[in-house]
This record gives sequence, structure tokens and C-alpha cells, in this order.
Amino acid sequence: MNLPSIDLVKIPTASRLLSRFLLASLLALAVTGICLASPSVKEQAAPPEPALTLDQAVQLTLEQHPQLNAFLHRRKAFQGLIDQVGVGQRPTISFRVEEFAGSGELEDFNSAQSTLSINWISQGTVIDSRVQSARTAASQVDIQQEIKALDLSAQTARLFIQTLVAKQRLTLTQQAVDQARLRADEIKKRVVAGRSPEFEHLQARVYFSQRQLEAEDQLHELDALYYRLSRQWSAKQHGQKRRGFRLVGELYKTPLLDDTKRQFDRLAENPSLLLLATQQRITQSEIELARIESRPQWEFSVGARRFEATDDVAMVAGVSIPLGNDRSSTGKIARLHARQAEYGSESDALKRQLDTQLYVLLQEIKHSQHVIEALQKRIIPALNQAQEQAQRAYENGQLGYQQWTTIVQQQLGVQQALLSAFEAVHLQHIELQRLTGTTLTF
Repeated sequence: MNLPSIDLVKIPTASRLLSRFLLASLLALAVTGICLASPSVKEQAAPPEPALTLDQAVQLTLEQHPQLNAFLHRRKAFQGLIDQVGVGQRPTISFRVEEFAGSGELEDFNSAQSTLSINWISQGTVIDSRVQSARTAASQVDIQQEIKALDLSAQTARLFIQTLVAKQRLTLTQQAVDQARLRADEIKKRVVAGRSPEFEHLQARVYFSQRQLEAEDQLHELDALYYRLSRQWSAKQHGQKRRGFRLVGELYKTPLLDDTKRQFDRLAENPSLLLLATQQRITQSEIELARIESRPQWEFSVGARRFEATDDVAMVAGVSIPLGNDRSSTGKIARLHARQAEYGSESDALKRQLDTQLYVLLQEIKHSQHVIEALQKRIIPALNQAQEQAQRAYENGQLGYQQWTTIVQQQLGVQQALLSAFEAVHLQHIELQRLTGTTLTF
């Protein structure tokens, strides 16, 4: 609070007392206002955001992502199919009347014969084969869910790394904004002192404004990444711009890798290969089912026959066996064999593709590690020394503004390049884990 200056020597005694009272009252009001404002500031302070690790983010995705819930309904559908194929054909009851309403002795109903029988087809082997085929087909749901879970986990991990990198990139840019502001103020002082021309101050202000715009762009990008990451498990955002968590992870640390041979051995555990192998087993079970269904199915019947003439009852039984071979399944079996061979070819092609991807990925990881090592051990230390020497040379008038600014920009660019290199190696490591079907780590 700015109080007016009062010369108490020239004011009468009564006025002097009044002025002292006013000063004391104003100071008391100011202190009271500060004391009253302090609790409200504490009440308005937002609680700290909870920390969120990569493992927690992946776990939330696996628990809440709607695409994984679809496999629960798919399992129920296969269970319904298993229950359906486990039910055989219903037996039939037949009633037959013979030798009545004819001529002579058979013109009335006295000589009639009536037969009541039950007929059924022996389907035990066929039903067992159908159930086994349906269960084999249902086994692919677990592998499909594993593939989807692995893809969603990798997607969440990529978004986690990208968000963490974007946050660090924004921090670097904000540091550059602060440095640019201080540098512009220092150059302004040099201009006032006549040690630098005015255009250098204008260039510094332009550089400062450019860094501000860059920070603003990165802030929007960071908010979008936070939203995309949270949508991996949360369904209650409704377009609101909020985060609700704080990412935690060691970004500036290269991941540990297993030896190359183990990486290639793990390719055999890739869920996509397991799915093709399961589809081959499913096709084989369908072939066996088609062969069993093509066999003659015996139909049995048993019943009782009543003779009206003598009022006697006798048992009747019979069996019906189809003649010849059933050729209706020949084309189906040939088609299933072709499909099985197709799955085998796809499996071989996928193995080659995965092998190539793994080799290329390992080379990219090695390159990223080499870039990180070169930046940390050679380039960044040299640029730091160059920046310190350039700062002193510029202050002493031995270096021009443009040369000095170029070195400063190089230093910022190298820091961003190091951040991009760590981002690349972490994303490559995530893809490596997805490719080999291993648990995602960071």
C-alpha cells in the first residue's frame, strides 16, 4: 500500500495526532487483510496430483478398456455353441396301423396290426467330435484377447512415454524462455550503456517471442497427450481439459536388453504365431469332424405291435444302415485341407517378417544408444564449454551477437536432440517387448 508522505513538522499538534491515528489505522487494516487472506489461499490450494507409473497405467488399461470387455461376450457365444453342438438329434416316436379297411377278411378293423415304436440315430461319436471341435475353436479367444491386450498395453506405454517426453520438452522450452528474457534484459542494459547496437536488443526480443510461441504450442500438445493417455482407461472425461495424475518414470535411462539369441528365441512365443497354430488345430478338428459325419449313421428302432385278431402284443426292433459312401463331405474336407495349408504358409511368412522386424529393431536400438552416448559424453560437454567461453567473449566485446546466439541455440537444440534420442530408444524397447510378447517394462 502506497501511503502519501506527510511533513509532520509543519502540521499543528491536533492535526499531527490525527494523522498518526490515520496511519496506525491504515497499517492495522493492511495487516488484518493479509491475515484474513492467508487461510483462503490455503483453502484454494489444489491437492497434489497422485503419481502414475507406467505399470499402473497399463494395469488400468487392461482393467477398463472396452475392447477387452468384448472378449467376455465372445466367450459366452462360444459356450453357447458348445452347448448347442452337445445336443444330439431328438428321437422320434411313430405309430403305424396295417391290414385294415381292405377286402374279404380284411375289410374291417378286426385283422389290423398297430405298431408303436421309437427311433433314434446313434450320434455319440459325432457329438463328442462336434464338442471337441467347438472347444478347440473357443481356445482362440484367449489368444486373441492376449494379442489385443498386448497391443493396448503397448499403445498405453507409447502414450505414456510421449507424454513424459512432451512434459520434459516443455520444461526445456520454458527454461529457454526464461533465459531469453534475461538475455534480452541484459542486452537492453548494454544498449543503454552504449556497448551494443539497438538491433541486437530487437533480435533478442524476437527470439524471446519465438520461444514463447514454441512453449505455447508444446503446452497444447501436452494437454492433448494427457487426454489421449487418460482415455485408455477412463470413460468420464467428456472433452474436459483435466489431467488428474502426475507421470513418474526414469526418462533419462536406457533400458536393459537381453542377449540377441534370447530375443530371437522369444519370437516363437509371439501371440500372432500362436493364433495361426491354433487356427491350424481348429481346421484339423473340423477335418476330423467332417470325416466322422461322413460315416454311415445307424438308425435304430424298437416298439410294440398289437394284433387285433388275437388281441396279442409282440415286440418289434429294427436297424437302418445307409448304403455306400457319403460323398457330400469330400469337397468340404478338401477345402479344409487347403485352409490348413494356407495357415501354414501364413505362419512361415509371419515368422520371416517378425525375424526381419526384430533384427531391424535391434539395430535401431543400438543406433539410439550410440546417439545418446555421443551426445552425453562428447557433444554436450563441448557445447557447454563453448557456451561459457562465448558468453565471456560477448561480454568482452570479442564476439558478435549473432555468433553468440547461434551457440546458445545449438545448446538448446542438442538438449532437445538428447530428449528425442531417449524417446526413440524407449519407444523401440516397447515395440521390442510387444514383438516378443513379453511384459512391458520401463
